[in-house]
Amino acid sequence: MHQRIIRWSTYVVIVLFMANISPVIDSFLHPDIPYFDPEHLLVGGITASITALLLSLLVSHANRMATVAQELSQLNRTLREQTSRDSLTSLYNHRYFQEMLRHEFLLAQRHQTELSCMMLDLDLFKDVNDTCGHPFGDLVLKGTAEQILREARTTDTVARYGGEEFAILLPNTDLEGATRIAERIRTRAEEYIHQDKDVSMRVTISIGLASHHAHTPKNPEELLFFADRALYQAKKAGRNKVVAYSDRVKTELP
Repeated sequence: MHQRIIRWSTYVVIVLFMANISPVIDSFLHPDIPYFDPEHLLVGGITASITALLLSLLVSHANRMATVAQELSQLNRTLREQTSRDSLTSLYNHRYFQEMLRHEFLLAQRHQTELSCMMLDLDLFKDVNDTCGHPFGDLVLKGTAEQILREARTTDTVARYGGEEFAILLPNTDLEGATRIAERIRTRAEEYIHQDKDVSMRVTISIGLASHHAHTPKNPEELLFFADRALYQAKKAGRNKVVAYSDRVKTELP
């Protein structure tokens, strides 16, 4: 409403200005012609009307173009958001996680900041599907995603990496900080009961960790590889554990 008043006030000012241009010019060039000569006022009025009409059309067209541009921008953001999300859990998908991994790794290198990576995997998930069916398995995946998000921060990138595997990027977080978050996620998953009608079950989670400063990966792929190797060791050590990558982990892997 306020913008509309300003717009119409501007039109009125322009019309009054244009209506007076012709009489003023004529009065200056021809002093013998009175300012309020009807012919001059008519010419000024016609000029002002045409100018106001053209200006109105121009502004209207510009407003429509701005609206279209805004709608297209919003549509592009919506489409990007949809293509970067996992349809089941609404977490980010594998492709988006890979993009963010490269982006965050380059930032950490450039600014000499910390970056930790967390790989998470549901324990014995195949048994869940075999025993309770895939619909209940989907419920477990969604419930686990919700529990992870409760402990993740807004600056973290949480993704469903594939199947029953999840991944988290934790910028500006060292190994100690990432371990605390991982333990909270592990505990929350251990205590959470997935339930659908008469079927209920607890499903634990194993977590592997790696960080930029603690493990000095050469590239983003190696950071993810270290976290994945640590996850493997967590599974091998009995599941439902948080394990950070180390040389010992490396030597014990096949």
